[in-house]
Amino acid sequence: MRWSLGLIAAAVVATPALAHTPYLLPNTFDATGRDHVTIQASFTETFFSPDVVMKSDDFKLIGPDGVEAALSPTYFKDLAILEAGTAKDGTWRITSGHRVGRTAKAALVNGQWEFLDPGRPVPAGVTAVDMQSLTTAETYVTRGAPNDAALKPYAKGLEFRPITHPSSVFVGKPAQFEVLLEGKPLAKQVINIYREGQDADGGKPLAVTSDAQGRFAVTLDRPGVFLAMTRYRIAPEGAAPGRSLTYALTFEAGE
Repeated sequence: MRWSLGLIAAAVVATPALAHTPYLLPNTFDATGRDHVTIQASFTETFFSPDVVMKSDDFKLIGPDGVEAALSPTYFKDLAILEAGTAKDGTWRITSGHRVGRTAKAALVNGQWEFLDPGRPVPAGVTAVDMQSLTTAETYVTRGAPNDAALKPYAKGLEFRPITHPSSVFVGKPAQFEVLLEGKPLAKQVINIYREGQDADGGKPLAVTSDAQGRFAVTLDRPGVFLAMTRYRIAPEGAAPGRSLTYALTFEAGE
């Protein structure tokens, strides 16, 4: 497949994911005529095959009126299953919330934070620090006509603000987003783009870098389910560990 990244910033070929990536995957993105959708929540290195169950105390559904409701997961070994009611027309946001993950050792190597292999000694000259993982996975579904109430940013942690409505992404048309960190645009941030089934057909993930206003865009040349993911690492402050923030958005591109 030839990817076309219509880009406010420059595109580069990305390396494969080195860590499991969180995702939420609804059984449908078009909830028209439905009173519920079912969502799987997991971590994977092969999209979208569940590998490690995602657990969260903060799974939520945000309705077309902006009202939040807790979701109760059912946990299995490889994935969690959520059922979200979609009784009203409009756009619904399903989120894992801001998950606090494991703390591991990391080091600043050539200006980049890298996690260290726990089974190997720390390399000479490298100072290891504690780094805590914080992840958020989200998706949107729409019943009837889309609306914007559920798209409002949290202004907390790492997130995407949709400029193009996530339920209005179509092949051949640029879909635009803004990367935010604590509610402020994040410039020069690399966003990885994955496609369902790319591993089976030899496709490669790509990456795009946000511009000075934190914006990026992608133009897709085939329909399907995609995941846009970014990570941002923050050095430790005082006795507090560093933070490795991950945000992942699953969306569908229509014809």
